Parts: sequence; C-alpha cells; structure tokens
Amino acid sequence: MAALPLSKDDPAEIGGYRLTGRLGEGGQGVVYLGEAPDGRRVAVKVLKNAGAAARARFAREMAAARRVAPFCTAAVLDSSAEDELPYLVSEFVDGPSLQQHVADTGPLRGDELHRLAVNTASALAAIHAAGIVHRDLKPANVLLGPDGPRVVDFGVARAMDAEDSTQLVGTPAYFAPEWLKGDPPTAASDVFAWAGTMVYAATGQPPFGRAPTLPAVLHRVANAEPDLTGVPETLRDLLRTCLGKNPARRPTARDLITRLVEPGEPLDVTLTEALPRPARRRPARTLVACAAVGAAAWGLADALPHDRGRDPARPSPSVSSTTFHSQTSSTTVTTDQNGTTRPGPLPAAFAGTWTGTVRRAAGFGMGASTSEVTLTLRAGEGRGTTYYKAWKCRGALTVLTSVDDRLMLIEAPPGGHTTQLACAGGSLTLTRRGDRLDYSNTSLVPIEGSLGR
Repeated sequence: MAALPLSKDDPAEIGGYRLTGRLGEGGQGVVYLGEAPDGRRVAVKVLKNAGAAARARFAREMAAARRVAPFCTAAVLDSSAEDELPYLVSEFVDGPSLQQHVADTGPLRGDELHRLAVNTASALAAIHAAGIVHRDLKPANVLLGPDGPRVVDFGVARAMDAEDSTQLVGTPAYFAPEWLKGDPPTAASDVFAWAGTMVYAATGQPPFGRAPTLPAVLHRVANAEPDLTGVPETLRDLLRTCLGKNPARRPTARDLITRLVEPGEPLDVTLTEALPRPARRRPARTLVACAAVGAAAWGLADALPHDRGRDPARPSPSVSSTTFHSQTSSTTVTTDQNGTTRPGPLPAAFAGTWTGTVRRAAGFGMGASTSEVTLTLRAGEGRGTTYYKAWKCRGALTVLTSVDDRLMLIEAPPGGHTTQLACAGGSLTLTRRGDRLDYSNTSLVPIEGSLGR
C-alpha cells in the first residue's frame, strides 16, 4: 500500500511513532504510515474531534481490541485516549483492500473466494469473542496481505458513534436493516455486513446493487432482496440466509466457520445473540485461523459505493432500475450511467407548494423535535424540493409512484449524500386528506406531520 507524502499540517510524530507518510483519510480520522522506535513500520490512525465521551468509549474499545485473538485480524499495538487527539497503532501490511483489489482486477473466484470467506468469518468470530461488534465491516476494511486477508477497523465506529448524534457512522450499502429502524448494531448486524462483503468479493457489486442517492441505498437495504447473481452456488444459500431481514435468523460467526469448512453441517439459525454463544465442541479441523501475528493498515472509503479505480475495459451497466409495486399500480424508476433518475408521474392534485409542521421521533441518538417544512412539487416534472427550517436541511424529491390519493417519493440531500443523519432523507409518503397532505417518512426515524397550501 503506497503512502502519500505528509502535508505541511501533519505532525512529524505521534506518541513516539515517527510519521513518514499518509495512507488515507476519512470521516473518522487520518491514517499515517509510521515507524516504531524499534524500526518496524506501523499504521497510526488519529481520530478527529473526539470529546470526553468519545475518548472514554475509545479507551474501552481499544482495551477490548487488544484481547482479540489474532485470527485474521489486525493486531492493535498501542493506543491512547489522552493525547490532543486519540490515536491507535497497528501493524502495517503492504497490500490493497478487498475493495481496491476487486476494482482493479475483478471479482474473486474458486478457492481464492472460499479462503477469503473462511478467513474473514474467523476474524469476525474472534472479534465477537472479545465482546466487540465491528459495526463497519465492508470491502474497504478487509486488507489482502501477503499472508492472507485481515479484517481491520473493529471497535473504532463504536468509539465514535455517539460523539455527534447526527453523523452517519458506517457504510450504508452494508448497513443491516435493523439498524435503519433505530436498533443498535449487534453481532448479527456484522454477519449481515460480512455476507454483503462476500457478495462484493464474488461479483464486484454491493449486495443490493448501486444506487445514485443515500435514501435509495437505504430503501433497497430495508425492502429489497439481495442480488446474488454471479455468487457461486456453494455460497449462495449461506449468503442469502445471512442477508435476511430478521437478525434472529442469521447464523453466528462461529456457525459460518462450521458451514464453510464442513458444508454438510446444518446451520443453527434459531437465534443470533448480540454476542456469541459459548462455543460448542467441534472437531479440531473446523477451527481455521490465519497466521498468529496479523498485519494491518486502515482502509477508508466514501460513504456510498463507487467505481473509483474500476478497469475501464470492464463495462458497467448503462441503466439500473428499482421497481416499486402496489396493488393498483407499479412504477419503475431508472437511473442512467450518470446517476440521473427518471421520475414517475406527478398527479396534478399534488402540484404546488405545501407548508406545515412535522415531528421527528427520537432515534439514532437524536432527540424528538419539530420543524416547519416547505414542500414544493413541480407539475409535469415528477420532482420537487423540501426545506426544514429548524433542522436547516434541504432535500430533492423524486416521485416513485402514485396510488389513488397517495404519492410515494424518494427524498435525497442535494448532491445525493450527506454526513448529517438529520438531513439524510428517505422514503416519503404523502396522502391527500381533502385540502391537506398527511406527511410520513419512516426510512430512518419516523417523521410525521400535516401540510396545507
């Protein structure tokens, strides 16, 4: 993994580790290539804007991270919550992330894919056994080192998730659907993300396809079935089970190892707990581990899936589509290769400017609150805008379909993505009640209200 030169604002050393270059930067922090006092190369991650609560969580999570058995995971060498900004130090591996490898060379096949599945499931079992929920497992957080794959960045999302309650922590394409309902991430959520990562490894696509906006991604995760086209038959049923909407029906990470190493073993999916059950006695051959000493770096990626680094010789689909059905009508919303969405029709009765007050329920660390909203729908275009005065949020509306007196839309922030959870938008339903509209948005946290002209 090549490092970029340090910028003029970067420190020369942190915690006694000399910094020699930049490995990446994301919403949580900056990752540096460093050198330990004994000359070893290390990865140093410095977190951004950590308050007292985040520092306390960080200290607890890093203490747990050091207890993680070295089964295909990063070895955390050092950490501190006391410096000007918290930092952690891990061993460095000179290898690409799974995301970059697939983008550059294409999906994994055969034994290579199966080894990845076994090793990453082993890593997840070790992480869960230490009492940690990863919360951000994705292709960018699986590094392909010379001695095998390594899962990295476990515990960091938990340390940061409540520092600013309006920040999205994680990668939406790999969010588990229960998280979108406001339930806290659990080990079952990690299993969902593991399966999505394996779909990406096998196909080069996220499990629910690519979508041009954050709300569209979340809508697919919450409501659509995964697209397993291209996944080998030997993995298809297992990944489908892991990607189920009900977390209680997903296997544990230990169960994954058993199924992958002994395909004839039945899966115990009657309950997946927040942390793993005590291990059942298994034949020794089911315990699969990577090298005893793991190597690590920190993969960072944008919040939404993208094609950065894609080989231009491999064609991309020119059009993607999502079809929304109802008892009386269905509308297909398509997006072209430039991300332009073609909206459905807008009934004339909904056109114009509507105003009112909406109330957002508590969830994702945000308290309940209200805001005045101005909603405008343009006749003949199937598009519109929203503005929430108290939350300082603007949204772009795209009509999905209409049924009788009900209109269903996607609401997205300008540009299609945002780090502000309160402004993330979602699936919006407007229902006519005489000369008023009932407003309902339930994609992330429920928002309800009534609008008039």
